[in-house]
Amino acid sequence: MTIIFAAATAPINPSGASPKLTLEQVWKGLELKVIKPELFLPVVEKCEVIENDGEVVVRDVTFKEGARMANPGAGPTMRERITHIKPVSSTAGSGIEIFSTLESANKVQNVVSTGAHDSELYLTFTFEWEHKEIEEGSEEAVKKQKQYQENAPRAVQGTIAKMREMIKEGKL
Repeated sequence: MTIIFAAATAPINPSGASPKLTLEQVWKGLELKVIKPELFLPVVEKCEVIENDGEVVVRDVTFKEGARMANPGAGPTMRERITHIKPVSSTAGSGIEIFSTLESANKVQNVVSTGAHDSELYLTFTFEWEHKEIEEGSEEAVKKQKQYQENAPRAVQGTIAKMREMIKEGKL
């Protein structure tokens, strides 16, 4: 058994990006991604929110056929518990969402942070995927980690692009 890690960070407002996203807009987008992940993740077929108290969300996410990488070692549906630790103010500069699956050790974190200047916003995704069927340190583990690491930047950039698109369309 092994846990495979991957992570990626991207600037939210790189040079030339329009419209520029604020911390509040990014956080609102991340909150929407929790209750409607299918808007952001093409591998998600549906999501049912079981519980939502504003800080913790429990949901059942069903993945489309063939989306095995999205939920390694489990069936097509997984139950997740998401904890929001939102920015304390518009100038706080950071917030985090922690996604934990209830059936495994899988964990994802979405972190919003600032750079050297308050206007520099970054989005980081970290992934921890449990693979009971893969031996730690094996060639298969190395191959799987490379695959996850190649996908991590696309996940971050795709989420930012979707938020920007939704702002342009007045949907966020």
